[in-house]
Amino acid sequence: MNNINPVQLRRLDLNSLVVLHTLLTTCSVSASAEKLCLGQPAVSHILKRLRQRTGDPLLYRHGRGMVLTPLAASLLQPLTQWLQQGQQLLQPQAFDPATAQAKVRLAMPDLLEVALLPALIIQLQDCAPGLQLEVQAMPSAEVGQALESQRIDCAIGYFPHLTSRLRRQTLLVSRFVCLHHQDRLQLPATLHAADLADVPHVYTSYAGDSASMVDDYLHQHGLQRRILVSMASLLAIPALLEQLPAVSVLPDVIGQVVSQRSHGLQLKPIADADLSIGVELLWHPGLEADPLQAFLRQRICHQAAQLQASLDRAAAACRSGRSSG
Repeated sequence: MNNINPVQLRRLDLNSLVVLHTLLTTCSVSASAEKLCLGQPAVSHILKRLRQRTGDPLLYRHGRGMVLTPLAASLLQPLTQWLQQGQQLLQPQAFDPATAQAKVRLAMPDLLEVALLPALIIQLQDCAPGLQLEVQAMPSAEVGQALESQRIDCAIGYFPHLTSRLRRQTLLVSRFVCLHHQDRLQLPATLHAADLADVPHVYTSYAGDSASMVDDYLHQHGLQRRILVSMASLLAIPALLEQLPAVSVLPDVIGQVVSQRSHGLQLKPIADADLSIGVELLWHPGLEADPLQAFLRQRICHQAAQLQASLDRAAAACRSGRSSG
C-alpha cells in the first residue's frame, strides 16, 4: 500500500536529512560543517529548523561536547538505511552477464534468425547462460508500435519507413543476388538489368510491403520484370526454383540461407553493387542506458560483423567465379 504523502514530503528539505545524519554521527556542528563543506552558521540554521519540525532538541550540550536525545538516537539507524538506499537508487546498476537472469524479446524475420541466431546463442551460452531470448516474426510495419508499447525490446530487419525517434544502428549491408536452379536455367556469371528482365521471377518482399528495390532498379533502365508468383514467405522459394526456369532476387544474407536448402541452387551476383539494403537493429530510446540491453546489442553487433565478413568473402568468391552457391 502506498501511504506516501507527496505534499508533506515536498515541504521537507531532503538535504536537511543529510545534515541531520551527519550531526547524529559526529555529534558536532563544526565537524559536520567540515564534512559537508558548509559553514557552521548554515549547519546551525538547519539544526534549528529540524528542532522546530520535530519538537525535539535532537542534540544537547553535555560537558565539552554534544549528545543525542532519545528521539535522535532512535532516528540514526533508519535514517542511515534510508540514505544508503537513496544513494544506491540513482547509481548505475552493476551488470554481470555471467549471473544475469532475464528474458529479452526480439523481433526479426525467420530467415534472418537462421543467419544470425545460432552463433549468437552459442556466444550467449558462454558469457550469459541465464539470458533467454524470445524471438518472434513481425511485419516491419508493426515494429515501431511494438517498440513504443514495450511488447518487444529490440528488432532486427529492414525498416525504411520507421520514425526517427527510435534508436537504430546498421548491422550489415546486404547486396542483392540472383538465385536460380542450375538444371532449370542457365545465366551469365554476372547479371545486368537486361538479364534480370529477360527471365521470370519468383517474388517476395523482404520489406513486407509492395515496394520493390529490384523493380525500381529495372525501371531506372526502362525495364520491368515478369513475376510468376508473389509470396509473403521465403520458405517455398527452393521448391519452386527446383521446378521452374525462374529466378528469385534476394539480399545475399537471405540468399545464402535459401540456397542451402537445395543442392542445385546457384547464387549469381548482380553487376550494380549499389543494389543493396541495410539490415538494422532498432530499440526504444528508453532502453538506451539499460546495461542488459546494451550488452545484448553489443553481442548482436559483434555477430553481425562476423556475418558481414562472411558475406563479403562469399561475394568476392562469387564474383571471381570460384563459387557456384
